[in-house]
Amino acid sequence: MPRLSRTRLTLSRQLLLLQMCIVVLVVTAVAGVSAVQTDQAFRADESRRMLGTAESVATEGLVRDVSTTARQRDPGTQEVLEDSVKIRLERARVSAGADYTVLVKRGGRVLSSSIPGTDDAASLRPDVLRGSTWSGTGTRYDRRTIEAQVPVYSAKEGKPSRLLGYLVIGRFYPSRLEVIGTAAPSVFLYLALAGAIGVAGSLLLARRVKRQTLGLEPPEIAALVEQREAMLHGVREGVLGVDLSGAVAFVNDEAMQLLGLSDPVMGRRVDELGQQAEVAAVLGGRVNEQDVVVAVGGRLLVLNNQPIRVRERQTGWVTSMRDRTELLGVQQELADAQAGTDTLRAQVHEFRNRLHAISGMAELGRTDDLQSFVQTVMTDLDSRLGEVSQHVEDPAVAALVVAKASRADELGISFSLAEGAHLGQHAPQLSADLVTVVGNLVDNAFDAVGGASGSVVLNLEDDGERIEVEVCDSGAGIPADAVERAFQVGWTTKQGFDASGHGFGLALTRMACQRHRGSVRVGHRDGAVLSAELFVDEPADD
Repeated sequence: MPRLSRTRLTLSRQLLLLQMCIVVLVVTAVAGVSAVQTDQAFRADESRRMLGTAESVATEGLVRDVSTTARQRDPGTQEVLEDSVKIRLERARVSAGADYTVLVKRGGRVLSSSIPGTDDAASLRPDVLRGSTWSGTGTRYDRRTIEAQVPVYSAKEGKPSRLLGYLVIGRFYPSRLEVIGTAAPSVFLYLALAGAIGVAGSLLLARRVKRQTLGLEPPEIAALVEQREAMLHGVREGVLGVDLSGAVAFVNDEAMQLLGLSDPVMGRRVDELGQQAEVAAVLGGRVNEQDVVVAVGGRLLVLNNQPIRVRERQTGWVTSMRDRTELLGVQQELADAQAGTDTLRAQVHEFRNRLHAISGMAELGRTDDLQSFVQTVMTDLDSRLGEVSQHVEDPAVAALVVAKASRADELGISFSLAEGAHLGQHAPQLSADLVTVVGNLVDNAFDAVGGASGSVVLNLEDDGERIEVEVCDSGAGIPADAVERAFQVGWTTKQGFDASGHGFGLALTRMACQRHRGSVRVGHRDGAVLSAELFVDEPADD
């Protein structure tokens, strides 16, 4: 497992930094939105305040008096009025929180200004010059401002009102630094609160993730996944795992090949994979036996199923599978070799006895009897070989029939070919499968009759396209309730069954038939009748 670099951040620190970045971004966004909303509210509130103050002051008599034409008025009186207006406007400015006030006569002359020496008349709005009120943001004294502009009208009884001048009250718009300084305490408070919550949440999340990942960091998890994939697809045995619901959780290439699967199977239930019920039961964890041998698509597979436990809790099942077809083929060849050895031993024993008889007759000088005995032996041998050669043209099957006849003589069983039996010569692959079929069916018949007084009849039919092998015996037959199980791998009627030695003959026979589009059946006559059907794939080489 790779070690983490000392400079690499742990998962908890990564989560903490990510959470803090998210918190800062969220708080910054909220602060920006709050600043925009605060600015809008500030403009609206200040505009209303400035407008209310300006309208209130513009209706006062003192302002109206100073704004009227003072041709008949004493200069000293006019000066006193202007000073009084300045005091009143200053009080109104302070009360409204404004920064400046300007009183402009209708002709444009500034009567009073809190910032003297400037031309304020040019900053009046056109609609105000026409007698309307206005409030909002603008520019005055080279700065952004919030101000209100209202007209000043005369109010003499019995005479129509006339425009005397204009009153302007406003305040300078705060700078960005002032806005930030005003909002900073709240923003910092929110940031600190959100940061504390984010840190606590990140630590809790990191602890939970660490528990879920068994304390592993992301690089270690990635390395484990890569190692798992390499191991899963690198082993020679097939491996398939399912979860508690019966869906495929993982599968390697060998299992796909052994089960004959081609489409993606991840997430599919084992019952939907198109396998036999016995195979699906093992894969789904419904069979607790070990070394279960099943036939799948012309292969004999050995399946072993084990439950998967994580933290003392079962999470599914894993099934390992290996191909035993070649091993069973070798085992069958070994059994055939053993049977051949037994046959040769029996023939050697019989040949030794005959040699002893010939030797004794020669020593006794019984030449006539010796000649008759040898003639009888040769006639029997030629008759048997001639009968087999007449009915069976395929040399491998013919040799097998001769060997089985010798074995039957040793066991005391009557073994014969049916009248009209015929088998032509065929290609090596079909010939080898015919040897498997005939050998297994005849051996099963020998075992079924159980020794002396039993009889076995072999019938062969071959029309060049279809071959039928039928073996009839005089035994007790296969029980009716066991016919369906007769061809299952490992099934046998023998007592003290050993799976490594018996229970595969009929299964191998069926597989050989299936390779040539055929089948095998069980019937009853005076005993068991086993019939195998094969179809010729290609002509034999002459």
